[in-house]
Parts: sequence; structure tokens; C-alpha cells
Amino acid sequence: MLDVRKLRLLRELAHRGTIAAVAEALTYTPSAVSQQLTALERETGVPLLERTGRRVRLTPAALVLVERTESILAILQEADAELASTATALIGTLRIGVFPTAVPTILTPAVVALSTDHPGLDLMVTELDPASVPDALREESLDIALVQEYDYVPVAADPGLETEPLLEETVHLAALSAEPLTARRDSPWIAGTPGTLCHALTIRACEAAGFHTAHPPPRR
Repeated sequence: MLDVRKLRLLRELAHRGTIAAVAEALTYTPSAVSQQLTALERETGVPLLERTGRRVRLTPAALVLVERTESILAILQEADAELASTATALIGTLRIGVFPTAVPTILTPAVVALSTDHPGLDLMVTELDPASVPDALREESLDIALVQEYDYVPVAADPGLETEPLLEETVHLAALSAEPLTARRDSPWIAGTPGTLCHALTIRACEAAGFHTAHPPPRR
């Protein structure tokens, strides 16, 4: 029978691209990750990795196995949740991820209600950008997260993650006058940090309006 821990390493390699990145995310050594993946190849009896210099690439068989692994891990998590629901009281640590602007209006009332109803829970809150949430959930540094999804930046379907809509809001552009978006193409903009979801939304909204934002010059 295949080892779930080794399958998880293969899945992480598919998402992160390098053995070094997998080792750093899961606090292993690169040699330990390589040894586990080699052992998984022996267990499956088929090549899973193609080595090109210092890099590795997943074979078609490995990609099929990764897809199955997502379903396997999801089933195991559901089983854990069902077992927990049979307990008379909820206890243990619940690690929650949230984007900063949702803390005062959405998360704080929920945390107060949850800690009142289930005093045995130890609630740990981490502020992070929604773009970082999928990796945090996969590496199990979070149990649940509150994220955003914009029309211009839809979230790709992920078989290893389960999502539930909470509410819808309108995104507003804060400006001194009511000029249309296209009239502001030459104005200075304040946007999110590159690599964040808010920054991606700004770029996509401008592109949809027919213009591109200019990147600021590098700092010296």
C-alpha cells in the first residue's frame, strides 16, 4: 500500500516545483525529500521523476498520482472532521487564516462567538494575503481561511481544497472626483503590493478598461 506521507511530498513537488522548496515548506532536508520520493518510485514500480541537471520534472504517471492524492487527502480530512464531530465538546487548536481588512468586521465577531460556544478550542489567527492561502492549507499550517475572490481574478478550482461562499461586496475606487476609470490612466495610483490578490485585481481592472498600469522604477 502506498504511503500517504510520501504521496503528500509528491503533491507538494507538483505545486512548488523544486525539491528544495518542498523541503523548506515542510521543514525537511532536501536529501530526506529525495529519499522519500525515490522510495515512492520503488513502491509504485514506475518512474515518477525525470531529472534534468539539478531539476526534476514529474512524469505523466506522477501527475496522475498527484491528482489521486488530492482526492485521498481530502477524504482523510473529511474523516478527521467527522470523528471530531462525534465528540461531546470541541477541543484542540484551530488555525485560522484571514486577510487583514476582514479582521474587525468579519473575523472578530466570529471568533468571539466560537470561543464562547466552544471554550475548549484554542483559536490561532494568522493574517496573510489570499494568494498565500492554498499553500498554507496544503502544508497544514492553517486549518481554515477566509479569502477573497474577484470577478477579474477568479480562483482556479483545486480538488484538494473545499470552498464555501460567505458574502458578496462591491469593490470601490477611492478618488477625489467621479471621473470614469479610463480618465484616470495617467493619474498616479496607489495599489497593493505586487504578488498580492489586490494588486492582481487592480491590473486586471485596468486592462478590462483598456489600459495598462506602469510599474514604478526600482528603488535605489
